[in-house]
Amino acid sequence: MQLIKLANSQLHTKNHEVKQNDKVKISSVGGIAVQGDSSPLPTVDGDDREGWLFTKIADDDSKFNYYIYGSTGSSHQWTLTDLKSVHVCCSIDSWANGASVPIINVYSKPTGINDAGAWYHSRKDYSINMTNQKINVGEHINLYIGNRPDLKNDNRNIVLENLTNNGDCLGTEEILFIVIGSDSGSVNGTKILVSGAGYNLGNEINRNIKMVV
Repeated sequence: MQLIKLANSQLHTKNHEVKQNDKVKISSVGGIAVQGDSSPLPTVDGDDREGWLFTKIADDDSKFNYYIYGSTGSSHQWTLTDLKSVHVCCSIDSWANGASVPIINVYSKPTGINDAGAWYHSRKDYSINMTNQKINVGEHINLYIGNRPDLKNDNRNIVLENLTNNGDCLGTEEILFIVIGSDSGSVNGTKILVSGAGYNLGNEINRNIKMVV
């Protein structure tokens, strides 16, 4: 929880007239907090593209997890019903199967009763449905859940429409974390460049966090 409180303190807006101007730096204290338990850690892209580059270097369950929202330190606690959308701007630089595509996880706070995990009550997992979508290696795309966000870029929009609920997943549950991650089942050599991510809470809070190096 302290890790996310620290990360949130680093994700600040410099200009209130520009909705999409939050930044987090790969080597800053806040950036390291956002990276959380990612393994291996992201690197700078060799072609100088903007964003954090994840490269999987072993046949194991390693993955990245970028904690873009945490409930700690805020005056208002948002619920699963309040979550209108989550997005990630990225480039998928290698393709093997659907596990090559990032996923979105939303965790709710533990209650001590029927918790689905040791540190959370419920988890919603969103992934791509490859029956309906196409992935072009190296293309910058916007992956999203919920309402399609207006990101004011030229990226193609792809919805993550496969949803797996773990636990009760009631709309009244308070959100603990929103996490952008890779699939632990992805193959060795998986490469994903994440240039930004964000969310909409209650149509009141819109965040678009730029990953900078």
